Amino acid sequence: MEWQAIILTKTYNIIRLIPRWALYILTGILGSLILSLVHRRGTPETTKVDPVPPLTTQSTIAGSSTTVAPSSTSASPVKRKGKKGKK
Repeated sequence: MEWQAIILTKTYNIIRLIPRWALYILTGILGSLILSLVHRRGTPETTKVDPVPPLTTQSTIAGSSTTVAPSSTSASPVKRKGKKGKK
């Protein structure tokens, strides 16, 4: 335990000589590097996604087919213009 106290004391004596703004920059750089290493994307082979097969529909009438068109409505509420409140 004594050797740990000696090492920490020497480290503290060196670090307190560095200006605070430089420590902010250094710790930001170190944090950015560590996060980029931890959150790296996988290899291109592992991130491949199988394409979705095209949607096919069967009709009850022979010779005709129907397709489903994507809906143009959105899930978010529509903002309406108008009075915002009583005056």
